[in-house]
Amino acid sequence: MHRPRVRCVVVGAMLLAASVAAPASWAQSTGVLRGRVLHASTGDPAVRVNVHVQGDGVQTGTVTDARGRYRIALPPGTYRVVWSGVSLRPAVREVTIAGGETQTLDLTLTVRSYDLNEIVVEGGRFGRSKTTTTLQTVEAAAIQRQDAADVSELAPLLPATHVQTNSRGQTILYFRNAGDRQVGQFFDGALLNIPWDNRVDISMIPAGVVEEVTVAKGVPSVRYGANVLGGAINFESRTLAEPGRTTDLRSEVGTAGHRRAAVTHLGRTGSWDYTAAVQYAERGDLPLPQDADLEFNQPESERRVNTDRQIVNGFARAGYRFDGGAEVGVSLLHVEAEQGVAPEGNAVPDQTRYWRYPTWRKSVVMASAQVPVGSKTSLRGAAWGSRFAQDIDQYQDIAYETLTETQEDRDLTGGVRLIGTQDLSLGTLTLAVNGLTTRHHQTNIPFASGSAREDSVSIYRQHIYSTGLEVEAQIHPRVQIRAGASIDGTATPETGPFPDRDPFAAWGLTSGVRVDLSDRWSARAAAGRKSRFPTMRELFGAALGKFVPAPNLQPVTAWIGETGLEHRAQTWSVGATAFLNRVYDTIDKRTFQSGPNAGKEQRVNLDGARIVGVEVTARWQATPGLLVDGHVTWSRPRSFAGGDTQKLDEKPAWLATGSATYDLPLGLSLMGQARYLGGVYARNEQNVFEELPESLVVDARVGYDLAALPDGWNGEVFARVDNLTDDAKFVGLGLPGPGRRVRAGVTL
Repeated sequence: MHRPRVRCVVVGAMLLAASVAAPASWAQSTGVLRGRVLHASTGDPAVRVNVHVQGDGVQTGTVTDARGRYRIALPPGTYRVVWSGVSLRPAVREVTIAGGETQTLDLTLTVRSYDLNEIVVEGGRFGRSKTTTTLQTVEAAAIQRQDAADVSELAPLLPATHVQTNSRGQTILYFRNAGDRQVGQFFDGALLNIPWDNRVDISMIPAGVVEEVTVAKGVPSVRYGANVLGGAINFESRTLAEPGRTTDLRSEVGTAGHRRAAVTHLGRTGSWDYTAAVQYAERGDLPLPQDADLEFNQPESERRVNTDRQIVNGFARAGYRFDGGAEVGVSLLHVEAEQGVAPEGNAVPDQTRYWRYPTWRKSVVMASAQVPVGSKTSLRGAAWGSRFAQDIDQYQDIAYETLTETQEDRDLTGGVRLIGTQDLSLGTLTLAVNGLTTRHHQTNIPFASGSAREDSVSIYRQHIYSTGLEVEAQIHPRVQIRAGASIDGTATPETGPFPDRDPFAAWGLTSGVRVDLSDRWSARAAAGRKSRFPTMRELFGAALGKFVPAPNLQPVTAWIGETGLEHRAQTWSVGATAFLNRVYDTIDKRTFQSGPNAGKEQRVNLDGARIVGVEVTARWQATPGLLVDGHVTWSRPRSFAGGDTQKLDEKPAWLATGSATYDLPLGLSLMGQARYLGGVYARNEQNVFEELPESLVVDARVGYDLAALPDGWNGEVFARVDNLTDDAKFVGLGLPGPGRRVRAGVTL
């Protein structure tokens, strides 16, 4: 079997850095300021809050840990202390520190409204944002408890969300059973999706540099541009809001050869702020869960064949704030990986992909700025360029020794987002312009013995644009409305060996209303229309002979509606949202049963589809140390073809997640998380739908807060078990999720 070819020498250095010696004991003349910071509305620990101390010639600081705690050693004197964080209103106190004494100062911080990468939201989890549509956030505390190496592992924290690793080895995220390639994925406001396929493998995006995740569902705002009828997600990078510096070190080891090391450094001085991070992770083949009955292509009983991975990524960001209120920032994200692709365990060998990715490389340069224009007008924008390189090695059989063909993909993409906002007497008027251009260069190299075939080269190019106008108005102290319209378009000036395609254009609508029924109850409703254009891969891609191109595909159009009700109290909240998507010209796939293409698949337009469902979220701060939250989604996905109704492929009817976090005395914390999936049907090679087994995946975690130790340590030691019950989770035929995994690590 093929083995990874690269090793990263940075691992040893990171592991060494993560084992730094404890600092010396505090001098007798030094005092200590310590305490805990909580969210005022929920009682949650406020994680990564900046604590900035200044006075008597001293300027220093720290950040709060996973339990919201901080500790700073200070010479005797009087100081001004500022606590600040993303989505939180700063607090300022004056404290006097005496030598040899410890002063404890606990406080709570309230949520503030803020601009988050072209989205105006109010911080908080599970839809506690004052918008007319569903907007949900995951904050730093929950992200840190998840111990996620990549952003795909954050999916359990998002209601009505499932993640699937498909037969190509790509890990894809879906909201509310949206169709493929319908979700826009952004990092600091720049689109991550690779336009050739309009998706990106989110398991390659590092989670360690993410401060907060924001998800928009339902009727999309004009701010997001084209092809987002299934929703949008934005990953916001970490920054410091106050002067100071902090460095995070993380090291992990686990079963199945899991190793991970990461370093993140953040700083702010004067008008400048910066972030730098690097991470290395590797694993062997994933464990195979019990009862994962795979008829074909699984020679080993303990490990899922060909699922090893190595990945190294780096991130750097610098920002500058001008005196007049303008801000600019430049970021660079680079990911480089090698990984195997699990073969489908239900497919007969001669119809199976035996693939590896010896190269998976993505580099993105992002620049963003916001500029106030007068007292009522602001302009913000983002521009980015990305280069994507991917090699696919196809092998003859499960031994992964005889190479039959290689496909080399090279993509260059440039994009821009411009958003202008004008304050009105009752609200705001927003003009949004989005555009991107992309070039896909594909080379197929055959290696079959005795073949006279030559390398084939194809070049494709696509332009996508969107422009829209949207108004939001507060027509009553308790009533907010939104209305907008947009035009999306695409052109494909280069189509490789295929005939030219005419440009497409489609119109969209947004509308919504929110009513605050009382201080605790709110209701909202939204409706709109949006389209999604076929990708170049759907039109022209053959996937190394697995697919038959479909150059005549038509765009997908959807009417989207939702209505929600929410109750918020001091220690608990609950919300429910009913949603309906009526989709026309749905893109699905079929398998040829006979003829020259027998066994191959082709994408086709169905008459349409309908997805109706209910999403329920709940949260309860039972005690200051016990937090219980969760979400349940039921939906009924159906498609229409030839007058008949049938199920939609690989769309769960039930999704549920529940978790409990308990902070014990003496620095201990416990977390349990359970995820249920059921009602999934998948189309087999005979175009017949099979029901997949339901699953209940349980994770457990224990942590010890190093802030409970003397001498100023700040960090945590943890251990966790993922899939404690070793249950087999299926979203696609023959592609089970991993079995039981054990990890342990330390953060400093």
